[in-house]
Amino acid sequence: MSMGEDDLAQAHLRFVERLAADQRTSELREAELRVLGLALEARDRETKGHTDRVAALATQMAQTMCWSPSQTRALRWGAYLHDIGKIAIPDAVLLKPGPLDADEWAVMRGHVEEGMKFASVLGFLPETALDVVRDHHERWNGQGYPAGKAGREISLAGRVFTLCDVYDALTSARPYKAAWSPEAALREIAAQAGKHFDPVLAGVLVELLHDGGGPAHWASLS
Repeated sequence: MSMGEDDLAQAHLRFVERLAADQRTSELREAELRVLGLALEARDRETKGHTDRVAALATQMAQTMCWSPSQTRALRWGAYLHDIGKIAIPDAVLLKPGPLDADEWAVMRGHVEEGMKFASVLGFLPETALDVVRDHHERWNGQGYPAGKAGREISLAGRVFTLCDVYDALTSARPYKAAWSPEAALREIAAQAGKHFDPVLAGVLVELLHDGGGPAHWASLS
């Protein structure tokens, strides 16, 4: 082998080793972010499995829309951290068994800004992940929070994740409600298309989750 070929082989080996190291780093970061999400889920007394379910559904939606692997991973990372700002919410508000008053709601809504502070400090999160934390309570009609964004002012990742989060909330039992059936939840998603949700993405979710669902079924639900 000539010197040139040897140099090329060494460069290729270093490149492969660097890719492997980057992959290990990415896997470690994902595991750490998932643990943070699960820890918050436990403190929040959230429905068990919520974190993993919304991350899995967000991943399915991204794959359906042919997102790149890196963008899909970033969306999943944002899903793990979407409510991380609730760490800063006092137990008296976060764990209150009854309805919140106006002042308590103001405190609760502050979890988005607190979450952005926390997530930004991590330093390695891609913008798509930060978009999920920032925008997951915004609504298509501008009636959400914290910024009151409307339509495509809301990041794509935020619009996608909101659908996943609400669908899981609807189909999960909570102290104040029974779990909705998947069919009832999909009807509610369809009914809120163009109000709470991006109407195009709402259609994607409905078709994704309804066995054999297609445009005809989407129309029947709307």
